[in-house]
Formats: sequence, structure tokens, C-alpha cells
Amino acid sequence: MSEELSTKTVAKLKAICKENDLPAGGKKAQLIERIENHFRNLILDTEDESISLEEDIETIEKNPEDEVIEEAKYVPLPDDDDVLVADLIEAEIIEDKPRLSVISKSEPATLLEQIKSPKVAAVLISILLAAGGWYWYVNNQLEPFVADDLRYGDQMDFKITDGSLSATDGFVEIVLDNFETDEELNWCKIQLLLPPGASWSGQSSITNGGPDQLSGDDDLLGAVSSKGSLGLNWLTVEKNTQHDFDEISLIRHLPNTNSATGACKESGLSTPASLSISTTTWTELSEKDILSTSADWELEVEEATRTVETQGTILSYGTGGFLSALESIAPGVMMMFSPIEVRETMGTSLIQTGETGAYLGWDWVVIGEDLSPTDVKSWRVSLENKEISDNCLGHARITMWIVEESPWAIAQNVDLQISGKEGDRSACGSATQILGDLLLPEGTLSLNLEMVQTGLERGEKLLDLGRSYSTPSVGQYTPKSSELNDWGDTSQSHLPDNSTLRNHPLEDAIACLPFVDEAVAINAALDDDGYIWRALDNRSGENTEWNISWVSKDPYSGWVQIEVSGTASTENCTYIAHDSHENTPAHNRNEIPAALSIDMLETDLSDSARFPSLTGDDKFFTSSGQYHPETRVGHLIVTPDGDYTDWINEFNSDDKGATTLDLSRSWESSGFSNTLSLAMDATTGQLIGWNLYQERL
Repeated sequence: MSEELSTKTVAKLKAICKENDLPAGGKKAQLIERIENHFRNLILDTEDESISLEEDIETIEKNPEDEVIEEAKYVPLPDDDDVLVADLIEAEIIEDKPRLSVISKSEPATLLEQIKSPKVAAVLISILLAAGGWYWYVNNQLEPFVADDLRYGDQMDFKITDGSLSATDGFVEIVLDNFETDEELNWCKIQLLLPPGASWSGQSSITNGGPDQLSGDDDLLGAVSSKGSLGLNWLTVEKNTQHDFDEISLIRHLPNTNSATGACKESGLSTPASLSISTTTWTELSEKDILSTSADWELEVEEATRTVETQGTILSYGTGGFLSALESIAPGVMMMFSPIEVRETMGTSLIQTGETGAYLGWDWVVIGEDLSPTDVKSWRVSLENKEISDNCLGHARITMWIVEESPWAIAQNVDLQISGKEGDRSACGSATQILGDLLLPEGTLSLNLEMVQTGLERGEKLLDLGRSYSTPSVGQYTPKSSELNDWGDTSQSHLPDNSTLRNHPLEDAIACLPFVDEAVAINAALDDDGYIWRALDNRSGENTEWNISWVSKDPYSGWVQIEVSGTASTENCTYIAHDSHENTPAHNRNEIPAALSIDMLETDLSDSARFPSLTGDDKFFTSSGQYHPETRVGHLIVTPDGDYTDWINEFNSDDKGATTLDLSRSWESSGFSNTLSLAMDATTGQLIGWNLYQERL
């Protein structure tokens, strides 16, 4: 019996215990021992009965004339579907005088002897005859469980059997924000559809890092070393998700020029396309924060005359990555695009009917047992994003099916519907309506997906999330207060540049302005407490062109473009163009944050030891630490403007504005047109991220 029981799962053993009124707690070995003892005791209880039966038989033999044989009662047989086929047991040949063997109490009963016991045999027969009931129940009822942690080396394959993405008006820009192209895109609606009968495939996995990722701490084997926003090395858990949309129906709609409302044309241009997206996230071990996110993508669109091939890489520090703009609408929206990690979403909650919880703005509830879309007995869980629904932005719902054996959902259905500024938010308060207007563009966004698991491989070692280790010293590269320039409070006109990598820094351009007759407006503004809020250089030629945007205290804003060839003079300062800005930023010196000079930021970025991904032929810096000649350098100062000030004050926010450094580069190589851009926080010295866009020539 022990060998037979050892082949059963813990869930089945627990069910046997419950059916026999035995405790169902403990490990597998304890459950087996408990069941064996129970049936052994049943045998022992029948020994006395065996003896009395023998005495009765002897009495009957002595008085055969008194023997009375009852007719066997009719017992209806079960239906054919309910009968289990049992093995035949060869009967023993009985001698002329029937005799019952008596089991000695001093000797343990064998399995065969236990089966021969009338009481045990009756139990076994009952089980066999109830095959369509009790036996099915034991083998098909799901036990509540706590979701398993992910392990290094885990891998899940999946496919998407139904899917569509639709965006209109301002949401088109959010979807296409990752595809930086010089082409003027005036589409008012796009649709990405899965053709009938097709399916998309994908894979989620956890990298099992080797010893080369560690610095002697073998206890953390499996972790991966990764760079943070300050260029320091951290130990992380590396998670990868691959989506292969091999067949896509891409439908693009143009505005109806004959419509007074500017509505989209009902008919759109449908073209075949394919899209591949590989997303990687690095989660720091000790604090369990997302260190960085990277997305590599490839898109092919079959136009009428040629196939347009584009590709790129997006890297952001912290949350972000492909379609990361959706996170500004509601945190957690991006989890709709990939298989859901059950433990991360539901924590240590016992998964059973009626259990509830919350994660990243999602409220979840376990509905009960159900068959998944692939007919697997599983727990069905319903999730809804409360931030989207409570703020009357639309709805975001997920239905997922989970089993104990998989750390990811084995299937999930996704339904996202978001309405922009024109959406009905009359049921919400005024504050909610303001929030919706601030966050959302005009238009709509909808997403529908059905995703199912097709394969699963489990690793061995659990992730080391939450483990402490020798972390790098953040203070080493954190800007000191003495290094920050509080130029807004000192009535200076611009963020200090002082670059040693460029021939003509911003100071040279500002010195040129008095020598430019057409720069009357900017000179007047700077003389009367105005300042530079945006500046961008162009060093593609021998000289440097500067495009400088200014704001006066009126406020009024404009820009001027000049060429600088040397020390400020009439000969070395050449006027190119000037104009006013249609949208004027706020003049608010009090909200200008203290920041590092551009020179200090450039020194950090060009350090290949700290930021190796920024040095190379297809990056910003050469191996000698110099800019590639096509690289443009700019900065941007953003302060709360009038439209947002009241909203910020309502919540007593003391957040100041922001100062960022941005780099951009455009060039051609290896048959591709390349555009590379980068952003850096000038106050903290942290790299925000970079984006590479490539299009085949």
C-alpha cells in the first residue's frame, strides 16, 4: 500500500484523509503513514469478528440440519460509465471442509491479508462502485494554494489567439511615440488586428545568471549585474518577455477633410505588417525596485511600392519601456500586455473562492473553479483597474486562470477601453474631471487580447528578491549641494554650460546676442529678469548654430537662431532667424530647480566605465570620449504654468520644476537611417533613458 500511496499527489492524499475523517494536515510522508495506520486498524478491528465467525461455522458444521441460507439480496449494478475495471485476483481452491484462516494478533497483517478482510474488502468495493462519484471528486477538486515564487531559469511559452488594438486622435501619438520618424504622420485612427485563423506567439522567462555576474557571493547565483541611472552596478533579477506578432492587419485612417468636425474617414488603408518586441526588466534585489527597462523592436509594413523596415531600442531607468506613456494614465496598465505573474499580483494570499486583494491599482477577486480557454481545471480570477474606473476614464479588466503548477497565469483575457477628453465623466466630481483633462488626450484607446500558455519549464533556485548584499555607494555620484547651480534665484539668464567638449558653449552664444541687431526682443527680455528656458546647438558644420528660446516676465516668449564662429563680435555672430512662440511658458524663477552645469553632466555621460552603452559607433561618444560630430546638445527648463498651478496648489504640492539635458544624433550606416536621443535629469545627475530609431534605406 505504501508504494501505491507514494505515487499519489498531496492533494489526493488529503482527499483520502478527509473521506475517512482523518486530519488532512502535514507533509506527504505523514499523510501516507496516517492512511496506512487507519486501514491497518480497520483490519485489527475485524480480527475478533473473524474468530467469532469461525466459531459460528464450527457450530453450523456440527448441526447441519439447522443451517439456514438466506437468499442473496439483489444489488443494482451501476451504469457502464460508472464502472471501473478492476484487476482479477486468482481465487484459492477451497477443500471439502470450508475453513476461515485467523490472523494472529502478534503478526502484522500483509497487504493481501488486509484486502481479504471482509470489512476492508467492503470498503474497497464501495470505492470501486462509486467510481463516478467519490473517486472523480478526489481527482478533480482543486485545493486552495499560495502562488509559487518565480525561480531563476523559469520559462513560459504562450500564444495570443485573439487580439486587437485601436487608437484614435491623441492616443495615436501615444502608440506611435516610440517610432520616431521624419515622416509627417497625420493619422487620426490606427488599428492593429490579428487576422482570422492566425495567432501570435511569445515567451516570458527569468534569466539564470552565471558566476561571471557576481563578485564572489555565490549565494546569490542566478542574479544579473546591471547598470543603474547613476552608472553604478547593482545585482538584479532579469525578466524577459518576447512578443512575435508575425501577422498583423495594420489599418490607418486619415482625417476627413470634407467634415466640419474633422472626423476620421470611415474607410482606412489596410496593409499587412509584422511586429516583434523583446522587453527586459531588471529588478534590484534588496529593495525590489525596477532598476531599468529595455525594449528591442522590429516593425515591417508592406506598403504599395516597398516594404518599410524599422527597428529600435528603448531603455529607461525605472519603469518605462515600450508604450510606457500608458503608465501616465494609470499605474499597472502595462501588465495587460504580458503574462501575469501570480505571486507578484496576489502575494501570499490563499487562492480560494471569494479571496480578494489589490495590486498596483488593480482589485482582484477569486471567482472560483473553472475551465480555462484550453479546458484546464483552474481557478478563475477577475481583476479591474480601479483608478481608471473610479476616475471615469473608462475601464480596464482582466480575467485570468491560474493553477498551482504555474507561476504565471495559464490564460488571460484583457479588455481595455479608455475615453479621452470627450469621454463622459459627469458621474465623477469636478476634481476627477480636471484630472482626466490633464492626463488624457482627445480620442479613445481600446485593447482586447486572449492569451494562453503553451509550454512551461521550471528552474530550481528561488529568486533572491529581498536579499541584502554589498550594494554600491550611491553617495559616490550623488551631486553635492555645492555642485548645484541655483541660477534661477540669482537672476542669471541661463543654466551654466561651460563645456570643454564643444567649441562654442551657450555662454558664447549669449555673449553674441548684443552684436545681433535682430535680437532686440531677447536682449530686452534678458535685461528685465527674463531667462533662457530652452537652448539647442547644431555643430554639424565648422561653426555652431544655437537655437535659443527665452521668456520674459510679462510673460512673453520667443526664439532666435544665430551662428557662432569665435569670440563674440559682429563678424563672429551671425543672425539666422527669429520668431515668437505660439504657446508661452510661465515665467517662474522660484520654481527653477538648482542643477549641475552642462559640463559636469557631459563628463558623467562620456565616462565609458559608468555608461558603456553610450560609447560606440552607434552611440553618442567615441572611444576617446568625444562627441560624434552629428550630436546635438540641448537643455530644457520646465516650471508649473498657469494652467496647472491651481491644480498643484489644491494638493499642496511643493514640487518644483525640472531641468533636463538632452542629446540627439542623426546619421546613416549599414543601410539604415539612424536617430538616437537621450534625456538626463540635470538636478540629480541621473540618466532618464535613451531611444534608438532605425529605418532601412
